[in-house]
Amino acid sequence: MAGSPIKTIWCDVTPGAGKSLLPLLASKLIDAGKSDKILWIAPRLSLLDQGEREFINPLWRKELGVTAKIRSSTNEVNPTRNLQGACTTYAAAGMDEGILLDEFKRHRYILVLDEAHHIALDSLWHQKIAPLWEAAAFRIPMTGTCRRGDGERIAFLPYRMNGCGLVPDLRETDDTAVIRYTRRDALKEKAIIPLSFHLHDGKASWMEDAGKERNVPSLDRMNEADASKAIYTALKTEFADELMNAGLSHWQEHRKAVRHAKCLVVCSDIAHAQKHMARLREMGAGARMDIATSSDSDAALKAISALKQDRLDVLVTVAMAYEGMSVDAISHIVCLTRVRSIPWIEQCVARSNRIDKAAGPYEGQMGHIFAPADPLFREIVKSIEAEQVAVLDEQAHGREERRSEGKGGGEFRLQPSPGGIKPLSSSMTDSHQIILDGGYDLDFRTPHEQEQEILRRIEHHIRIYSFNNRFNPKRLNSEIYAYFGKPRRDMTYKELEAVLRHIEGTYPMANIRGTGRPRVATKAVPVQVRWA
Repeated sequence: MAGSPIKTIWCDVTPGAGKSLLPLLASKLIDAGKSDKILWIAPRLSLLDQGEREFINPLWRKELGVTAKIRSSTNEVNPTRNLQGACTTYAAAGMDEGILLDEFKRHRYILVLDEAHHIALDSLWHQKIAPLWEAAAFRIPMTGTCRRGDGERIAFLPYRMNGCGLVPDLRETDDTAVIRYTRRDALKEKAIIPLSFHLHDGKASWMEDAGKERNVPSLDRMNEADASKAIYTALKTEFADELMNAGLSHWQEHRKAVRHAKCLVVCSDIAHAQKHMARLREMGAGARMDIATSSDSDAALKAISALKQDRLDVLVTVAMAYEGMSVDAISHIVCLTRVRSIPWIEQCVARSNRIDKAAGPYEGQMGHIFAPADPLFREIVKSIEAEQVAVLDEQAHGREERRSEGKGGGEFRLQPSPGGIKPLSSSMTDSHQIILDGGYDLDFRTPHEQEQEILRRIEHHIRIYSFNNRFNPKRLNSEIYAYFGKPRRDMTYKELEAVLRHIEGTYPMANIRGTGRPRVATKAVPVQVRWA
């Protein structure tokens, strides 16, 4: 982009096709002297670690020539800490009190908005990010869908009127470039694998508010008026257990050939996730399993990390571990969710369309999705099929056919919990399979992990020293703060290394109880340690 007036690069890339590499490529603008730093904003905390790891992945550093490193930060002073960038969340940016904007005024930043459809027009996030957008040297909004499930407009995205109302209007202009990479493109180039939908029909019965019992003999053939209540009942009662059993049985059979294959169970809400997790643990299933929900964010992040590091086989979640999460080994997804929004479901099922290099040849790989066979889910499958089925035909017959845009399906979203009904029972009655589409060690520490590790070493040293010498650790912490004149949580990694060297020399572990204590200087100048 040298010498180009381009400032904004819109990236409309199908989920799973590798758009997380775009910030790495953008960081080369720093090497070229066109910018100073990069800020990558993502929807969830679980994606910050993933963002850091992309930058230190030895494959990308070698093949793409990436030299930059970034660190995760949530409203910290000096977010980059002498590195070339930082990553944060939209929630953190929404609560920022000017730290990020000050950074953008001091440095030429590349602003990367990951899954930019999360920023609704005129929302709080839009208001907070708009000044960064204006101050950025380069802007790279990325999304796997130019639609929101709630129908609201996406901030920063241009729109135009057509016969159906306002529609996205992504086009090249003097200062804007557009990168489009559809599911069809990704399949033709074998950048993602095909999906197989295992849709299961069932029956459901519930009690209406007026005391009348209502029965639906088939989810597949029910009318729209019953849809919300029937699906709610099915996923609240026996049908959900039977659907999960079907998905897990298929996954276990698949694991006979691909031992490291993973399964993701996506639930409607935290209570349902906890219920299914308890049931899975009772079943055993011969697998390592855990849960990731917002009820315990720290535990959820650890569970997601364990899944990525092959220390987990099954992960039960609600929304934390679906959008943007990249785990190549996920081969099966069990959809126990009531959401019927095309963008949401597309993002969810895309967790299983990654190529797994350890699973054998590309031609033998396929992602498996287990879901209810209700008309709304079928409509979403149809919209995905419109982009994909032609690719299978081309690959099977070795011919190119005319490329069509396809209208796609409409958006649906069920109410979270239909009121006035009491779910009674449900069961699975039938199933359909719809087939669509026709070695580096990643166990290394991110900048954030390095910082946390050295902070733990410092804290551990202070606690042990204080205990051995009957000192109050608060007093030692005050002395260290006075010496360096800066809180440790605001320090760079090199500064933390200096703190560790200082306390190891000034407060040695050999100085056990009763042997005295050092005289500590109160300013950051070289001192000679003397013992009383």
